[in-house]
Amino acid sequence: MPGSAEFVQRVVHTLETGSLAAWLRRGLVAVTIIAIAGFHLWSSHFRGLATSQAMDQAQIGRAIASGHGWRTNVIRPRAVAQLQAHGKDLQKISLDTYHAPLPPLVDAIALWPVKSHWKMTPADVIYVGDKAIAAMSILLFLASVAVLFFIARRLFDRRLALLGCGLVLLCDAIWQYSLSGLPQMLLLLLFNLTVYALVRAVEARNSGGFVGLWLGAVGAGFGLLALTHALTIWMFVPALIFCAFFFRPRGWAAVIALTVFFIIYAPWLVRNYVVCRNPGGVAIYSVLDGMRHTEAGWMRHSDINLEGVGPGALRDKVTANLLTQMEHIFGYLGWSVVALMFFAALLHAFKRSETGAVRWMILAMWGGAVVGMAVYGINEEQGFAANQLHLIFIPIMTCYGLAFLLVQWNRLGIRFRFARIGFITLLFLLCAVPMLFDMLLSPNRPLVRWPPYVPPYIAVLNEWMKPDEIVASDMPWAIAWYADRRSLWVPETVKTMTDFNDYKILGGPVNGLYLTPICGSQNTLGDILKGEYRDWSGVILRTLNLEKFPLKWATLLGLENECIFLSDHDRQHIPTE
Repeated sequence: MPGSAEFVQRVVHTLETGSLAAWLRRGLVAVTIIAIAGFHLWSSHFRGLATSQAMDQAQIGRAIASGHGWRTNVIRPRAVAQLQAHGKDLQKISLDTYHAPLPPLVDAIALWPVKSHWKMTPADVIYVGDKAIAAMSILLFLASVAVLFFIARRLFDRRLALLGCGLVLLCDAIWQYSLSGLPQMLLLLLFNLTVYALVRAVEARNSGGFVGLWLGAVGAGFGLLALTHALTIWMFVPALIFCAFFFRPRGWAAVIALTVFFIIYAPWLVRNYVVCRNPGGVAIYSVLDGMRHTEAGWMRHSDINLEGVGPGALRDKVTANLLTQMEHIFGYLGWSVVALMFFAALLHAFKRSETGAVRWMILAMWGGAVVGMAVYGINEEQGFAANQLHLIFIPIMTCYGLAFLLVQWNRLGIRFRFARIGFITLLFLLCAVPMLFDMLLSPNRPLVRWPPYVPPYIAVLNEWMKPDEIVASDMPWAIAWYADRRSLWVPETVKTMTDFNDYKILGGPVNGLYLTPICGSQNTLGDILKGEYRDWSGVILRTLNLEKFPLKWATLLGLENECIFLSDHDRQHIPTE
């Protein structure tokens, strides 16, 4: 038929001219991205939030979304002692001073659409709140890739920008962190926006344009980064020094960036000071991690004994952490060969001065992050670490590493187009290996992150405990998130908890105690008897005489009954009101 033939000719012509082919390629890329995101979020690979930090921030985000502000259901004995030492009202213990404000705020935005499903029931395996937060993280990741495209296009060209974004989208480590609930994806987006502002500032400086606006944007970016994770301040310091020497007149660039940074970040410090008389809040004690106690150990202490904590202990800790980072640098950079080649790219003389200058800025910021991570440590839970900042450097390092590798390929003088395509395909396959292995060859995993989390067995405490009652636990963040109940982090000693209970320091007695493999079966017998939970060994090993303990009713929970819940009365068989 003439009409059909004419239509086919138009389609063929469109394909030949490339317009339809371009849209087909874009559609294929979009479908691939959606498929990867759907696989990670809806398959058995997603087993809920992974870390204490993620759950803690999530429950604060839920409080924000419900209109209660930055309030927390997690009670740290160290925070209680901090308030008592400064004569503050202990009612302020409900105001969180540990976390930065932006991650809970973003969690609140993610949780708002599922408000009607906030209450988790024992029938739920994966909490809908976990999925909402993971979905928001994926959106932040994809937004950061879009910003990366504009950065790479300015530093290199459009083709390399597209290839670099493709390699980043195949980085399994970034996808896994997007499912963890940690704020790394928010950090990644803000970091890329900050780098974009820096690139524009360098371009304006080289062209003789006005750089003040872009330097202000750089300061704003670092302010938002600090409000997401205070450890990023260690990145800001070398960036500030770089700006002071690179831009003219010297010093003024640093003043502009620092002023805007201070305007954005200072109000949060003032807020913390008003709450607890310390601008760093209770998080200030995180620097003691690895010196005598872990960070968790320090947070469980009411009394601070700094004996043995000094310059020598700090030096040993920093040295050990630096060595650990260097040993695992390939893994921290997502097992990406291309990202690792960033360091080789430092030896290459790029034609564009902006490209050459920005790489040194990236190196300086990465060096600051390395030092910060060495001071505070990278403590992993379920394979994830809240202090892991190498991750946010993977995308920009990938673009530089790819540029270097393509330059070296061109120097080989191989003119066959298919050989070049084969080389690029090989790079994509190398970067995709961890993801392919995770999708196709990884062993079967449990539906939840056990040990130590079984959300349905935690959610049951919502029915057993009243909203004004308090339950002590070695995983207070999980009880606050899945059960939506106030939870005291188990203090260092039984006596301290008895004091909390008898004197009603927290506004009422401690009505329950929930212990899990965190202090029990995940540890050796020596750890239980001599470790940070040694004073609780009788409860952990089930040898305690409950007749002499305030909480006399006990029930076993969790898979294989590895969790124990103690209470002041039988709650399991009493109808809830």
